[in-house]
Amino acid sequence: MPNLDSVSCACPKTVDLELNKEILKVFIKDVEYKYKNLVPAHQVSLPRFTVFDERQMRAVHAEAERLAALDCSELIAELSDLKNWHPDSGYVDYLARIALFKHKDTRNLTLPPASQTIPSSFFDMDKVQRKGKLLLGAAKGQGMATVVKIEVDPEQNLNWWREDPGLAEHHYNWHVYYPYTEPEKDRQGELFAYMHEQMLARYNAERLGVGLPPVVPFGPGIGWDGILTEGYNPNLEKCSFRPAAMSVPESTSHGSRIIVPSIMKTNTERLAIAIARNYLEDPKGNKVELTMDKLGCTMEANMGSVNKKMYGNIHNDGHVLLSLINDPKNAYNIKAGPMYHTNTAPKDPVFYRWHKFVDTIFDDLRSNLTPHKVEDLTMEGIEVKSVWIEDLTEVDSPPNRFCQDVLTNRLYTWMAPEAQTVFPDQGEVTITNTRMHHETFTHNIKVKNTLMEDATLVFRVFLAPAKSDDNLETRRKDFIELDRFVDVIEGGTERIVSRRSDESSVLVPPAGTVQQILNGEITDQQAPCGCGWPRNLLIPRGTVAGMRADLYVLVTNWKEDAASSSSQLSGSVSYCGKRDQLYPDKRPMGFPFDRAMGFDTLEDMVRAVPNSCSREVEIVFKGLKE
Repeated sequence: MPNLDSVSCACPKTVDLELNKEILKVFIKDVEYKYKNLVPAHQVSLPRFTVFDERQMRAVHAEAERLAALDCSELIAELSDLKNWHPDSGYVDYLARIALFKHKDTRNLTLPPASQTIPSSFFDMDKVQRKGKLLLGAAKGQGMATVVKIEVDPEQNLNWWREDPGLAEHHYNWHVYYPYTEPEKDRQGELFAYMHEQMLARYNAERLGVGLPPVVPFGPGIGWDGILTEGYNPNLEKCSFRPAAMSVPESTSHGSRIIVPSIMKTNTERLAIAIARNYLEDPKGNKVELTMDKLGCTMEANMGSVNKKMYGNIHNDGHVLLSLINDPKNAYNIKAGPMYHTNTAPKDPVFYRWHKFVDTIFDDLRSNLTPHKVEDLTMEGIEVKSVWIEDLTEVDSPPNRFCQDVLTNRLYTWMAPEAQTVFPDQGEVTITNTRMHHETFTHNIKVKNTLMEDATLVFRVFLAPAKSDDNLETRRKDFIELDRFVDVIEGGTERIVSRRSDESSVLVPPAGTVQQILNGEITDQQAPCGCGWPRNLLIPRGTVAGMRADLYVLVTNWKEDAASSSSQLSGSVSYCGKRDQLYPDKRPMGFPFDRAMGFDTLEDMVRAVPNSCSREVEIVFKGLKE
């Protein structure tokens, strides 16, 4: 570990770079640590920890509250001792992040990525320890799977996507920032539904690219009476593997709790009845108006749940039950599977089947919502004349660039090795990880404002794989949010609005790595929570022949849509919201594709809504780039 002895603990200014260095002691084991500081006895033995267990979550958050009340130096000292006693503990990493977010002196600091601080939850550390580096793709087959298909288990053709460390970081940090055992944040239930729906839409686009069908739901009443066909081996020391063709047990023991699928099925049926009636029942029998936010809170069983006793803890219990499918009675002390942890769950194919089941419940409500009318979508005086994409990568000589001119409406993706420094308990290690990449591009939108006054507009940009059947209702859930941003068009003018892909509102800001923290390269623009979609996975991989996709933009009035006069769409707001603020956009998340719209095709929608436009683009995958 780098020498941090000279760094002092002081209250932060706007960005306290010295204190930001100091908190690295909390996340990186000191290989010369002599255990001179005694850890409290109750912390020496740590539990098998999952955020999907409410009892454990309440305990860890109570401990975080205790730590956050300490002096800053004491907080860092206690957490540092814990890290050195338990260098590979997901519990310690989670506790540290929660406590630092709560402490008044550290809540705005940038925390290092979990993939650097607990790398055994992200990478196969056996290979790292043997070889000094790990080449994911060459070692496990993901890279070859992009060129030569794996026939024995077709799901492995998407290991490269599911096992991307940025995807795991996003899901882990989202659940750190939105814990369900604390008072829910603004529209947390709706965001829970939308963020996971977008993960499914993106995953389905990738499945189409490798010739796989869309995700099929797997849950109580939908598939659990059969077998789970997909097996998965995460090659992680913290997780067990799951053979193919496993059956869901009649019950699962987890600590003092018993999780029973038949009870989960009953709770699901109660939610279906509530959706049909358009209200939930609270513990006193009162009717509570059903909204996407209330349904999301109840599904996640957070503190905004309308009635946990009646509707249960469906989402979290499903994660635990599926993670323990190998040893449901804990008879053999087998480690839990990837679904047990938020940073490993997205690696497992069953994560998407489970969340597809969860999303079927949300979609029942979406189907019951009053369809959008034309007047809900249109904005008088604003016309979107055209939309197109331009490649921004500087012209270079082959093979560093695939094309030699500015490209219009064609996007290029490729896979390439990427080095990352991580800090396991034995010291600093470099891992070379094969990841997907894409050319930087701009959305270009020609807008005409016929009003006599300036118009503050919000641009909503989506992408969906093209299909032979252009039925808009069947395609509605295919639309991936690419960006959402605000610009002003002067009255009586027409101009082109351009927006870079790396400015997207869905993307995590550039990560504040351990190296950047040490070098003092942290700025106000870096998100402390680390939540946001990985920057290398903004667009789907596409195909070698070129995947056709529809780019769609809708422009609406930000003065009407903004949650407040100060609301902004900066940062990774689309999937993560604004820290300690209202979700900035009053429209339903996913608008206008959050419900039926009364149009047969996308073309019909564009024709009826002049402040919208679409364009067919092509996504070309260029293979593995050394």
